[in-house]
Amino acid sequence: MRLHAGRSVAGVSLLAFVLSTIGGCLIGPRMLPASNSSYSDAVRVAQSEQLLANLVRLHYHDLPLFLAVTDISTQFEINGSGTIGGSVNGKPVGYSAGAGAGVGYSERPTISFSILGGEAFQKRLLSPLDLGAISLLVESGWRVDRVLRLTVEQLNSLPNARSASGPTPEIAPEYAGFIEAATLWEKLRGSTLAETLYRTERSSIGEPLPVAQVDGSALVAASTAGFEFERAPQRNNSVQLAKTERRLVLRFSPDSDRAPTVQRLRELLRLKPGERTFDVVTLDDRSFDAFDRWRPREQLAVDTRSLMGVLYYLSNGVEAPPEHVAAGLVTPTVSATGAPFSWKDVVGDLVTIHSSRHQPGNAAIAIEYRGYWFYVADDDRSTKSTFMLLSELFALQAGELSRTKPVLTLPVGG
Repeated sequence: MRLHAGRSVAGVSLLAFVLSTIGGCLIGPRMLPASNSSYSDAVRVAQSEQLLANLVRLHYHDLPLFLAVTDISTQFEINGSGTIGGSVNGKPVGYSAGAGAGVGYSERPTISFSILGGEAFQKRLLSPLDLGAISLLVESGWRVDRVLRLTVEQLNSLPNARSASGPTPEIAPEYAGFIEAATLWEKLRGSTLAETLYRTERSSIGEPLPVAQVDGSALVAASTAGFEFERAPQRNNSVQLAKTERRLVLRFSPDSDRAPTVQRLRELLRLKPGERTFDVVTLDDRSFDAFDRWRPREQLAVDTRSLMGVLYYLSNGVEAPPEHVAAGLVTPTVSATGAPFSWKDVVGDLVTIHSSRHQPGNAAIAIEYRGYWFYVADDDRSTKSTFMLLSELFALQAGELSRTKPVLTLPVGG
């Protein structure tokens, strides 16, 4: 009987080891990286599909909607079971033993969404993009021409499809000179003929205030708006609002005057001969009259789009099915002579959104809308880059977004 007892203890130990291994190794710390990766990828796809859906909606003159993932939580459950049995029979003593283990695992994730809305959010959607944000994007490595074409409606006297910042216009906009100038700027950026600089500029705003009038709430309000208080010059016990802004600068080298690309860029932008450094400023800060088209410029004045204007502009990259065009579901655009106009000439190299009756197999992003699939091809690196830039613009312009109720909470799985 000693042999029987010893082997029974061994069987129980084996079963305990199996159960502890399953429970300890698969559940717990090792589950967190896998779940985190899966959920982050799911949120990324959801955000990309939302951008695509809103571009398609705007092309069809439908209302866009913005949702944000506010919370992801999950519950893990594990159930284990085990059996062991044995017998001793005959002479000499014979022994048989068996052990079995079972484990059950379940996960119950819950995802909460909220609608982005409210007055503050709408104002940020419709307000012109901040010039500092545009400078930051260029400084971070984005192509100058891509950033300018998305965010700027006019550069000096060159319009960039201004009417495309709203619903698709019926008459083709003016854009060719702007695209040429933006392309030349990007080409010169990597040469020895010109450089794109970034500098900060601090400016004071308003009249000085006595220190006693500035309390904690005023400090918080100023910080939220991007300002801060500093000591007013030559005024004792007084402070003044100040703001530090990032500024984009285009500077030509001394030996660049004879280069054809530089000459053409100067001609397009009406830049003052002899000047080599040009600050990028807003139209409000310009030192010239916008209607005086032929006066030499000492600055690069830009009129920026709103974030909503950027979305409308890019929505013209949607290729609607011919039957939708024939049915009047989208706006056809014609040239000044009445000939059909193709938006590929304006945004085709920035964004192309295809349509198909059947779900595409080569899509990086795809949504189903009005009986068709609209998608971005997986090998279309330019469109995918534009989507990345659009996401960064959204984050920079929207900032801390207000969320309106109701909050939608979806249990996922069983």
